Amino acid sequence: MPGDVSSHPSAEDRRTRQVRAAETRLLYDNATTGIGVTVVIASVLAYVHWERGSHVTVSAWLVYMILACLARFMIARRYWRASASPASNDETGRGNAAFVAGVAMAAAGWCAASIVLYPSARPMNEILLVFAVGGVMLGGASTLAARPEAFLTFLVPTGVLTSARLASVGDEDHLMMGLLGAVFTVATVLTSWRFHLAIEYSFRLRFDNQDLIESLQAAKDDADALNRELELRVHDRTAKLIEQDQRKDEFLATLAHELRNPLAPIRFALEALKNDRPPATATRARDVIDRQVAQLVRLVDDLLDVSRITANKIQLRHEPLDLAPLMATAVESIAGQAAAAGHTVDVQVPSAPVRVNGDGARLVQVFANVLNNAVKFTPPGGHIWFTAEQQAAGNNEVIVRIRDTGMGIAPTVLPRVFDLFHQAEPVLERSTSGLGIGLTLARRLVEMHDGRIEIRSPGTGLGTEVEIHLPTTALSAAATVAADQPLVASNRNLRVLIVEDNLDAAEMLELAVSTLGHVTRLAHDGATAITTATQFAPDVIFLDIGLPVMNGYAVAQTLRGMPEFNRVHIAAVTGWGQEEDVQKAREAGCDSHFTKPLAPAMLEELLATIAQPARL
Repeated sequence: MPGDVSSHPSAEDRRTRQVRAAETRLLYDNATTGIGVTVVIASVLAYVHWERGSHVTVSAWLVYMILACLARFMIARRYWRASASPASNDETGRGNAAFVAGVAMAAAGWCAASIVLYPSARPMNEILLVFAVGGVMLGGASTLAARPEAFLTFLVPTGVLTSARLASVGDEDHLMMGLLGAVFTVATVLTSWRFHLAIEYSFRLRFDNQDLIESLQAAKDDADALNRELELRVHDRTAKLIEQDQRKDEFLATLAHELRNPLAPIRFALEALKNDRPPATATRARDVIDRQVAQLVRLVDDLLDVSRITANKIQLRHEPLDLAPLMATAVESIAGQAAAAGHTVDVQVPSAPVRVNGDGARLVQVFANVLNNAVKFTPPGGHIWFTAEQQAAGNNEVIVRIRDTGMGIAPTVLPRVFDLFHQAEPVLERSTSGLGIGLTLARRLVEMHDGRIEIRSPGTGLGTEVEIHLPTTALSAAATVAADQPLVASNRNLRVLIVEDNLDAAEMLELAVSTLGHVTRLAHDGATAITTATQFAPDVIFLDIGLPVMNGYAVAQTLRGMPEFNRVHIAAVTGWGQEEDVQKAREAGCDSHFTKPLAPAMLEELLATIAQPARL
């Protein structure tokens, strides 16, 4: 509230100055009229009194009145010139004082007229003089009402001296005339004051309205600016939504295309296996099925990873790792595609071991995604370089480069290559497979390893180079990664219970397990699984999670509540592969968790590990 009190006088002073300047301007607006009337009336009075009074006196009075009018005219002219300058506000006080001085000169002239032009024993001339002075006072009351100092300076001296001159004759008639003159003067002054208050109020109302209009205009301008900004933001947002919608539609079309592509060769390969085909044809058909299923698994895994990244649910398992084996594993993942395309892949690792602290599987995924792009977007017979360079001492960083002689990237596309679902080519013109999420995954995973990824290309047809910067860790004997040791073969046959409500999936998994020499039993719902497990006494249980009657979590919890199942290995095999799904499986009592489809090699490794004598 103190701020309001301090700001109010300032605003009020500003309004008072505005009103006073407007009142002064109004005085000067009426000045020409007052000057003209004064000259006319003074001339008439001089003419009337010329024959009956002193010629010298009448002439001197008329000359004075004309000079006073001329002075008032010069004052008005000076004011109008000054008011046109930028500093006109400073002229308000001086202009008002000058105008009052001019009014005082006019008042002095009319006071002199009431004295020197008053003819004794000439009633007609007396009446004419009184009416002339009274008329001048009424005119002054209207033209000078804007400012009190102006009309008081003119009315009071003129009215008082004229009334006194009338009363000075001394007879009863003149005394009454003097009294009436005094009353007339008071009434004129009061009327002028009321006029002044009305003028002041009108000016204040005018300026208040003007401020209100300016405030409304400013508010309108602000609202228009805000509307324009909102329109731009809405337009920009709409354009982005349309673009995202188009990219979503394109992604769904691409996803359908990429999922159908592997299904076609799988169907024909299966058809070939139905007939009595030569062994070479059957082998080729199985290879086709294996490659296409791997492609489908990769597509689904990438989609799941995108979902995890979007929800910030990817968790890395950091450990000291040797970079060279990671690069070798990534090269193995694309070796078949590179060979089929006739590419030359040059791999160069640092001469000294380089350690990075990270998640090995995720780093391999990063390298494989970039390498996979290099293979796909390089014409047959191309060249791909996969190198790693340890930075100079003091800079704990390694740069992994993947360069190719492929189709390159246009400058307009380059800034958006890391956008989710972004593809450089239209769907129908695209000659390579993919969902447009590999580089997005790679960048996010690299950033989660406190690194960065950069991509460069001179232009279309000039190849691409990707740089992956990763922090390194110091070499330590404790950080040495042991080479993978082959599993020791075991003649022990396991008893394996397969709980799966999809009959085809259950039968195929049973076939794969029995082919490895193990005894199997099937169950297709949760309740049957518990009954079968108590009768069959399995060593291993492959347990689906989404089951009728009782879900897999409940089955695992029930079995773990029975002492005879404490040492049974329960492996969750399910389509639910998020981090929280793995955690739920562990909390329910599962020893391991596999996302469908379970790879044959992983199945064999798991069963061989469980069958090791150390687990007996």
